[in-house]
Amino acid sequence: METLIIGKPAINIYLPLQEFPNEGDIFTIKSKNESVGNVGATSACLLAKWGISTHFTGVVGNDSYADKIRDTFKELKVNSKFMETNFENGTNVNYIILNGKTGNSSKIIYNNPEVQLAKFKYDFVPGFAIIDGTDYAGAFALLNNNGNCNTVFYGRIGDKETINLSKRCTWNICTEVFAEGLTKMSADGTAESYVNLYQKIVDNAGKSNYVIILNNRKILYSVDGKVKMLPEMKINVVDHSSFDSVFVGAFSYAIGMGLNIDDAIKLANTAAGLSISKIGEVPSIPTLDEVLDNSGLRAKIAPQTNQSSGPAQAQEVTPLNPQATVPNPQVAPQQNAVGQNPMAMPTQQVNQAVPNPQAVVPQAAPMPNPQPETNMFDNPNV
Repeated sequence: METLIIGKPAINIYLPLQEFPNEGDIFTIKSKNESVGNVGATSACLLAKWGISTHFTGVVGNDSYADKIRDTFKELKVNSKFMETNFENGTNVNYIILNGKTGNSSKIIYNNPEVQLAKFKYDFVPGFAIIDGTDYAGAFALLNNNGNCNTVFYGRIGDKETINLSKRCTWNICTEVFAEGLTKMSADGTAESYVNLYQKIVDNAGKSNYVIILNNRKILYSVDGKVKMLPEMKINVVDHSSFDSVFVGAFSYAIGMGLNIDDAIKLANTAAGLSISKIGEVPSIPTLDEVLDNSGLRAKIAPQTNQSSGPAQAQEVTPLNPQATVPNPQVAPQQNAVGQNPMAMPTQQVNQAVPNPQAVVPQAAPMPNPQPETNMFDNPNV
């Protein structure tokens, strides 16, 4: 199956400092790093590196940065022939300040909303797509012209246009800031507040296919009406900037390979966690073998190999309002005697103990199951 990525590629310029600057400070640095980035471009590179036929479409300028992006795509075998050149505006350039003491990164992201794709015809029919929310014209054209295309959407800022776009996509991976913009509420860090936040998302969006990357890099999601939280990986952090981009690409790979939601998020979280031990987005993409060895999912992706142990499974979060029910106008599955969705894929069991497991969420929103049980990337009928 042909996979399409829609977004604006960028060159990330990393400025390493030993502490975050105050206004008026002057720093002299002896080195800087430049590499390709942004969610769409990094996801495309990850999928291609992991063996998926990937096409990228987005707008770049007529400059040396655009050449560097094309060279990176060519090296990793990402098809970039659908990229467009804007001769009036330069290629997106992001500046990222790295705090050498903490590994935290502060981003200055450039995105001109007036620069959008103008051509929407491809010589193939996309069956799977990633939309990073930076090119509305290309995204809406895909959704309007390819109703059967499975889509993964990434939302960073919860403005009106990106929220409307997210509601039309199959899967939604978003930041905590996006979730707060969608719900007009914020979480205070407690389990109850996170469940409230997620349930409000379902109230507004009508479905529970949102995966939230929290500010502390824990992952909040829902399976069969139960809200779950996956703890962050404990790893030596060098640069946080790649986490979201690698997570989106790895999650898309896992869904396309037919993994259920628990395993897909486990694989994506492992890939993203490994990536932040290096500087950059595309340069920090781990190999598929590294991710499989550290996630314990090798047997499910490559059955001929031995499965290794992996990180802990997500814990279930206690609800604030256990009697709350959420209407779901887009999904109305029949319920069995215990109130579960008989169409949902069963949750896989892992052998590791869950730290401090808590109560489930009774009568929460049923989890739609948009991913098939087969490998979508190899299924021409999807």
